[in-house]
Order: sequence, then C-alpha cells, then structure tokens
Amino acid sequence: MSKVNVKYRGHLAALTGISEESMESGDVGGILKLVKERHGKEAEKIARAMLITLNGESILLLKRYKTTLKEGDTISFFPICAGG
Repeated sequence: MSKVNVKYRGHLAALTGISEESMESGDVGGILKLVKERHGKEAEKIARAMLITLNGESILLLKRYKTTLKEGDTISFFPICAGG
C-alpha cells in the first residue's frame, strides 16, 4: 500500500466537495474503490468515465486499473472534453 495524492476536477470535484485528498492503495483500481467508499457510488461512476492520469500520464498507456502505485504518486481525474 502506498500513500498517494488524488486530485479531482470538474463535476467530480463538485460532487465530492473537495479538489484533493490522500489515499492509500496498491493500484488504481483500489483508488476507485476508495472513491466509492468515501464519496458514494455516483462519484465512482463519474470517476471511471473520466480521464485518469498517474503523474501526468494516462493510465490507458500503462496497466489501466491494475497500474501499481508508489509512495507520493499523484492520480488525477479530468473531465473528457471534445473539440473541433
């Protein structure tokens, strides 16, 4: 288990009432479970639909929800925006 910084943006920040908090988990999937425990099922649903980054890199380029966390890592949840 590693202590990581978790940052919320957009609707997720509004729903949770915070923009940042610390959590302990071994992987990104564990962070999503903690989001659900602390902030409810709707927060977890929104979090899963967002762009999730680990230290600025999309988890889609890593091991997705199985991406291992290290002490001091930063996980951020960003709204997905499209433009033209």
